[in-house]
Amino acid sequence: MKFGNKNDLALSTIVPTGATIFVVAGLLVRRWWRNRTMPPTFNMWGLPVLGSIVQFLKSPLDLIEAGHKKLGECFKVNFLAKDMIFLVGRDGQEFFFTMDKYLDQAKMYAFTIPIFGPKVLYDTDHSTRMCQLRFIRERLTDDCLSSYVGTLEKEVLQFFDEEWPGNEGVVDIRKSMIECLSRTSIRCLMGEELRSKMHQVQSGHTICELLHILEQGMLPLSVFMPGAPIPRHRARDAARKEMSEFLGPILADRRKRMAEAKGNIKEDDFLWKVMSSTYPDGRPVTDEEIVGFLVAAFFGGMHNSSITTSWSTLEIVTRPELVSELLSEQNATLGGAGKPFTFEGYEKMKKLRSTVMETLRLHPPLMLLMRTVEADVKFKQYGIPKGSVVAVSPNVAGMLSESFPQPEDYKPFRFVDGIPNEFAYIPFGGGRRLCKGQEFGFLQIMCVISHMLRTYDLKALDGVTPPTIGEGMVIAPSQPCRIQYKKKTARA
Repeated sequence: MKFGNKNDLALSTIVPTGATIFVVAGLLVRRWWRNRTMPPTFNMWGLPVLGSIVQFLKSPLDLIEAGHKKLGECFKVNFLAKDMIFLVGRDGQEFFFTMDKYLDQAKMYAFTIPIFGPKVLYDTDHSTRMCQLRFIRERLTDDCLSSYVGTLEKEVLQFFDEEWPGNEGVVDIRKSMIECLSRTSIRCLMGEELRSKMHQVQSGHTICELLHILEQGMLPLSVFMPGAPIPRHRARDAARKEMSEFLGPILADRRKRMAEAKGNIKEDDFLWKVMSSTYPDGRPVTDEEIVGFLVAAFFGGMHNSSITTSWSTLEIVTRPELVSELLSEQNATLGGAGKPFTFEGYEKMKKLRSTVMETLRLHPPLMLLMRTVEADVKFKQYGIPKGSVVAVSPNVAGMLSESFPQPEDYKPFRFVDGIPNEFAYIPFGGGRRLCKGQEFGFLQIMCVISHMLRTYDLKALDGVTPPTIGEGMVIAPSQPCRIQYKKKTARA
């Protein structure tokens, strides 16, 4: 066999090697160019990757605040194979809530799938998720809200008669409001039937206890490893199974009654509406999907609202002059002591609403909102590559002096004339992603506080207790957070 000369052999070796070097150099230049525009990297305690992961699992808020203080409105943290980019401030928050085309919710909220269940919300495609959110949203319009008021007040009055006995006593406000808001949420959204069974024990737990176990299964670790074999995740999965077993017979009974009624159903609660709904292709909603909707509604209607009612009560009753101003507004909007709570009065309570909003600015329950980047995007001078995670924090946003002067101070009437910028105040999200259940939340919270202010003299025995950090993805007052109550009529 005859081979070419040595020069040919040398050339055949050099050419591929040169081409390889050219390609590699091009990739390196591309990576350098891309990294050149990326947000600066923040390392906690000067330890790449490890320090930030440890701090995130311990307290995401401390990590974000430290990164913002050092690097400004946009910085990234590396979590092993994934970059998380934090946006702090109005501009970044507006970018976060208005770039729906490129920022996806579903992937980052996969940790909710074990809680809500398969094929519900973040375990579905976009069009199905929009349909499911519509099923929920249709029961939260103003017309529906006004129809809930009588039922809501009835539940509130019954709760305080049963759970705050006698003319005076001491309660833990956090524990008390979980029970109160569970009752109102279940009755208004799910109907009398489910409300009558809320204290029924199933496999050793009530519905409220199951919900608490599900809440405890949401940890910072769950964001990245929702299936991690830890005790709280195992308890979460068992509670979700129990929830289906608890609600199954109720749904079966309703299906039977629906068939017997042949569409002539007088009940008009959330559950009836959802069970009567169909997807655009005519497919009915399954029982397992309905269980997921109910769990999601519980978390929105009870969970966050009970936390905010607790914080608001503590903040209000530690300020006697604020109690007096809010009482004056109650008399003006409802017509004095003994008068019922009305939707018309609720709409006029600007001072109480502002007070609750200020509480939410300082104590938003959800500490972190996240999206997955679906395509290369740019925020100001920063390039944000596909596959990254972007995040904003309502807690950090509420403490920015450029958005809220003197942010450390509790100013109850800060929002009497509304919010200064829709993307500065984000406890409920922002833009098109504004939480559709916020008005129902305000209605519940303000009804409960209205009753407490008009009926009792209150004292916070432990003051405004610090927040619980590191126990989950929501932030509530640490316990004990005791309230001493004395009925006003008892001294008359």
